Amino acid sequence: MKWIIPCFLVLLFLISCSEICYKEPQPKGVRPLTEIPGKLHGRYMVSDENGSVDTLIVFNKGYRIGKDDVASLSDSLVLKYHKGFYFINIRDDVAWYLRVVKQEKNGDIRYMAMPEATSEYKGGIFKDVLARDIPVAETEVDGKTHYIIDPSPKKLLELIRKEYFNDQTFKKID
Repeated sequence: MKWIIPCFLVLLFLISCSEICYKEPQPKGVRPLTEIPGKLHGRYMVSDENGSVDTLIVFNKGYRIGKDDVASLSDSLVLKYHKGFYFINIRDDVAWYLRVVKQEKNGDIRYMAMPEATSEYKGGIFKDVLARDIPVAETEVDGKTHYIIDPSPKKLLELIRKEYFNDQTFKKID
């Protein structure tokens, strides 16, 4: 299936070559959802670090930000649900990138992503700090370094609980 990455993915997912990635969609062994659950449908206010605000619209087969940028669930954009979290998996040429979403009681969503592998984190480099909890494989493909982990579902939840993921709140508008 042909899949074009809209500008929204650049804004929201910020995939880069120094991001932690995964061998397969996460969590392993959990079946993908074919639709986004109705309780997540709606409009959310999204702001970036510069204070720029846009609207995220979530619907049954995907989402849209702004007027034109649409992404739909596919073999390259996989959504899974496990233990109260939604896992958004985005495939690139080498591996999968992961974002985690948890809906709050008031309808807002917490959007979580790991920091860049080479960024400063709690007195060290993130990939080195993460490697204390899980092996981080380093591989180079076409001149880009990829940092790959392969957690079990239990270990993935542990990484979330240990706050290896940064989070941002998207306010529900309606």
